[in-house]
Amino acid sequence: MKIIRLVLLFICIVLLSGCWDKKELNEVAVVIGVGIDKVSDKEDVYEITAQVIKPLTEDQGSELPTWSITAQGETVMSAIKNMNRLSPRRLYWSHLQIIIFGEELAREGVAPIITWFERDRDSRAGSYLVVTRGSAQDLLNQKIELGSIPSKAMSDLLDTAEQRQIIARKVKLRDFTTVLTTPGIDASADVIHPKTIRGEVESYEVREVAVFKEDKVVGYIDRPELAGTELLKDTYDYFILEGACPGDEEELFAFQTTSYESEDELNFENEEVTYKVNIFLEGNLSDQTCSIDLLERDKLEQVEEKLSEIITTHIENEFELAKEMGSDIYGIGQKLRRSYPDAWKKVKNQPDELLAKVKFDIQVTSNIRRSGLIIEPTQTKIE
Repeated sequence: MKIIRLVLLFICIVLLSGCWDKKELNEVAVVIGVGIDKVSDKEDVYEITAQVIKPLTEDQGSELPTWSITAQGETVMSAIKNMNRLSPRRLYWSHLQIIIFGEELAREGVAPIITWFERDRDSRAGSYLVVTRGSAQDLLNQKIELGSIPSKAMSDLLDTAEQRQIIARKVKLRDFTTVLTTPGIDASADVIHPKTIRGEVESYEVREVAVFKEDKVVGYIDRPELAGTELLKDTYDYFILEGACPGDEEELFAFQTTSYESEDELNFENEEVTYKVNIFLEGNLSDQTCSIDLLERDKLEQVEEKLSEIITTHIENEFELAKEMGSDIYGIGQKLRRSYPDAWKKVKNQPDELLAKVKFDIQVTSNIRRSGLIIEPTQTKIE
């Protein structure tokens, strides 16, 4: 009996070891978002802005629930050390939701910045990583009408992108660093803009993608071309494609996917690179402005052909735009390195020459299942 008690006591000691590393909210400043800029008039100096959540108090009233603190330094660590000197509490990074790079910094290179976030034990590898066209500090400190915490509003925008039918990369810190250190592929990241309505900043929006070459932003891709990479990655099952109605190019139809799959393969033969893509999608006709019954067999086939054209155009256009910037966001080099290592060794130092050789072979199989709750559109009934 005594032995059993001793065993139980030992188990309790091991399992109930206490919260030796606990952090009390009234002892730390919880950072929810961070913006990083390059100081224009100082060489090799970074400006970092941390958005901190204020503990809720009964008499808070209309006071903003966040507090921003800014400091400069020649490294991220030195800037954060300077921020800790200004803050009455130690900055706590385990709840960081979003990292924002200012445009000037992003164009000069982000690799020195990434290092601290990789090393720090409190930093979250699952934090979103985005770029803004202007200053990261300005974006982070922007007072918005819809939502009181800017960092949370931006991360929520990315979290719910699919439900909102927004095409977004949703790049996280771990994904970005993986791509950055992988030969044969270049990174990309969402660009977040303040959304102004009636002269007031009410929320945020994602409407373009920043294209990187190595660790530097070299350009931007706007809609609809930015859909290409997402179509190849199976990022979304549900998204909307719009195209011209068969026989009436001035009118449009909208197709909403319900199931989407893609397969890709790179072939290298006689110094020619062929990128084969097979896409399978199902969905419903969700809208149309033309007065044609698109569910008639011949019209249905034309709609499916149009969907194939749209997807092919998105993929090829985005590739061409990135290629003009010298960026391999499709990972052609990575695929060549895996499948044809000897060929990769010959071209790895001439990525532009490799991209110039790429030809696409895209096959799209589409299946229109339904037309919503109606069979015949109202326009045709009226006529």
